Amino acid sequence: MVDEGPVRPMPMPLRIGQLIETVDVQGGGTSTAFLAVLAALRTQPGLLPRGFALRPASGDPADADVRASPAQWSLVDHRGTTLRTGELGLAAARALRAGELDILHVHGLWCPDLLHAGRAAIRAGVPLVWQPHGMLVREAYAQKRWKKELFMALGMRGVLRAASALVFVTGEERDHSIIPAGIERRRQQVVPLPVSMPGESIGSAFRARARARFGLPASDPVIVFMGRLHHVKRVDMAIRALAQARTDRLRLLLIGGGEEEPKLRALAAELGVADRVTFGGWVQGDDKWLALAAGDVLTLNSVHENFGYVAVEALCVGTLPLLTRNLAIAREIGPAAGGGAGVAEVSEPTIEALAAGFDAGVARARSMTDEQRSNGRRYVEDRLSLNAIGTQLRSLYQDICAARRS
Repeated sequence: MVDEGPVRPMPMPLRIGQLIETVDVQGGGTSTAFLAVLAALRTQPGLLPRGFALRPASGDPADADVRASPAQWSLVDHRGTTLRTGELGLAAARALRAGELDILHVHGLWCPDLLHAGRAAIRAGVPLVWQPHGMLVREAYAQKRWKKELFMALGMRGVLRAASALVFVTGEERDHSIIPAGIERRRQQVVPLPVSMPGESIGSAFRARARARFGLPASDPVIVFMGRLHHVKRVDMAIRALAQARTDRLRLLLIGGGEEEPKLRALAAELGVADRVTFGGWVQGDDKWLALAAGDVLTLNSVHENFGYVAVEALCVGTLPLLTRNLAIAREIGPAAGGGAGVAEVSEPTIEALAAGFDAGVARARSMTDEQRSNGRRYVEDRLSLNAIGTQLRSLYQDICAARRS
């Protein structure tokens, strides 16, 4: 049994430290998820969340969150390098030593600042919750594995073993992760990511405004992609599927940026579909919802997704997700899902199958009534809203504190 340090009485309200290496939303989905978790905790009575992170760039969506509630953040300007702890880890450790936190919830891995803070929590007798955000999944772990094994050997394995809970966003993430020995199943918790839903009512007028925002003809069918233009996202497959699809005037709206953009532009020109592919760039705020609503269908056909955040966001605006079968979210919301799901389409992860999925998805989406579109939104409200997930996290934290007091 790992010595978790001295046990301290836990006051109410619970002061929950939320720690991440960087909260730059344009850097990836983990930052978006982190902000959503903070928002979910703010819906709960009896919880006082406090974010620890590298200071976001001005104009980043995270910067707006900080400006809206500065008292709930502890920000630094520098993080650690390689195996050396930086300001971020030191700031979290100071708060732990000063008795300012009752639980530390860490997001991510492979960062000396996170490791330092985890060790500080153990020494201070503060319960530790660790959320790897897919970084322990076998496919992700295999990339530069020797560096990760070294990091584990230098202390990460022991800190994870001392955690009161490891949090995974799906059962599939948990079951396909390389979890250090000694972490019992009861400490491997599954809590989905929360979704911040748009406040505006979504209907035909909103969708028309969305088309206008991105310069898309109102009558043309549109497939939308949202995410980094990165090889893991297989955006090239979506462009090739567009070229093979049979739907007249079908268009592809690509929302996001990344190193693959020049290659993708060249591919679209090579396939003769450049005039039907729109590169919309990064979006934020209300433009995110407009971008998703501009599509009849959202495509998510990545090599791997820890959760598939954008698929449930698409449901919030009545856009039909088309997911490849290799993604865990396909089993949660696809046709074969139980519990009243079936709010998405699923295809095999091939160009030909995706092209056929585009055709079938557009046909289904264009025949849906507003009431049918609202089924997806209700699914998100019931299971993945800020309040729903905030309630699950509050219960987890309270159970951990109760167990340590007993």
